[in-house]
Amino acid sequence: MKKIIYILLIPVILLYACTNDINQNTDGEVIKNKYAKGFEVSKIDEGFILKVFNNIGSGEAITYNYLLSSKSDSESGNNEIIHIPVSKVVCLSTTHCAFISQLDKSLSIKGISGLNYIYDDEIRELILNKHISEVGYDNQTNIEEIISLNPDVVFAFGIDNSGMSSYQKLSEIGIPVVYVGDFYETSPLGRTEWIKFFSCFYDNFDYACEYFDSVENNYIEIKDNIADKKTNEPEILLNLPWKGTWWVPGAKSYFANFIKDAGGIYKMVEGNENGSIPLTVEEVFANSQNADIWLNPNQITRKSEITDIESRLIDFKALKNAKIFNNNRRVNMYGGNDFYESGILHPDLILKDLGIIFHELGNPTELYYYQEIK
Repeated sequence: MKKIIYILLIPVILLYACTNDINQNTDGEVIKNKYAKGFEVSKIDEGFILKVFNNIGSGEAITYNYLLSSKSDSESGNNEIIHIPVSKVVCLSTTHCAFISQLDKSLSIKGISGLNYIYDDEIRELILNKHISEVGYDNQTNIEEIISLNPDVVFAFGIDNSGMSSYQKLSEIGIPVVYVGDFYETSPLGRTEWIKFFSCFYDNFDYACEYFDSVENNYIEIKDNIADKKTNEPEILLNLPWKGTWWVPGAKSYFANFIKDAGGIYKMVEGNENGSIPLTVEEVFANSQNADIWLNPNQITRKSEITDIESRLIDFKALKNAKIFNNNRRVNMYGGNDFYESGILHPDLILKDLGIIFHELGNPTELYYYQEIK
């Protein structure tokens, strides 16, 4: 996919400062994030100190520290040294690839977990030409293959203790494992802001700031336009059941906040959860029969497939009355869905789609990630 280029009206003059505040501490200049809660960047003379927090979700709060240094003789103390700019990386999530692609560093990717699900054209070409290897999934991760690639860093999906133990062997032989928690973020722009985190490994933080600021400006403009022009607040139904369980995002989740910013109402669940919540089909029947719009019903492309998956939905009022849209307009022949890849970098385009779907603020032919299901 060709990347979308944003043109800034006002250039960013101060390198590393972006439009964020900077505080001084003993670890260098802390560059405050605008939305992201899961990481912190400190600028030091030789590079960066990165902190990754896992206390956004539930469980014990843990902080991981990484020293990114342009000096080959750096000593880290309690931090793990990663020499920058990196030239070889392994990505254990396709979202990691999206960040790296936007930084124009796809050639640095040497291994991917689940490479068949990649959508990006440039990365697919590298896969077809055997420049990128499959490294396996979860408990089936091929540690030997990763070692053979000898990457400068492995970007791991998840930052809990079980994840750490899985990759302990890599750390023991000097291959840094960095835990990425973008999926914990509760705001769309918070997830996108992780491009700043990834950019540090390529010593290109200034570009990441410019890119993020442009996306943020677009997002806010679209959000304000929706608020000004909306005439109703449609009730939104999400997803489909799988093996009898209807998993939906929490009321404070990333996608719930997308719905809020797009002027919709999401009441499938309540509370302060930001992870996935399991519901029974009966619970969804009770609280979502009158939904106006149904989004993201798994991978279906035809309305008739819904009752093939769950026959009880034949009597579901929303199946007859709600407009149904799925986020699979951009899916390639391998099953890679661009919504879950470049969509992380383009929340403004997702919000624009939702504005069209919720409030008819544009023509359905202009939808980028979504398509209507009939």
